[in-house]
Amino acid sequence: MMSKIVNRLNSINDFSKKIIVWSSIVSLILCTCGIGIIIYNVNTVSTLSLHTIGSSLIHASIILFSQFVIGSLVIDFLGAVINSHDDD
Repeated sequence: MMSKIVNRLNSINDFSKKIIVWSSIVSLILCTCGIGIIIYNVNTVSTLSLHTIGSSLIHASIILFSQFVIGSLVIDFLGAVINSHDDD
């Protein structure tokens, strides 16, 4: 089962792989900023607005990553479908 998943992920086209890599980098940066804001809030000022901003950044980074991964997989699937119809 795992080998099928790994083989399928290895067969993704380069454009989709680049989208996944860049979205993971941007998502990691957003998540790190959110964590940093929450840590700053806990250690210094303790306001609700900073905690809300930090948690919103973390939430947005997770949503952004999942949307780009799903989108890149859809792009890869549609590209494979179009290529298979061109071969016929």
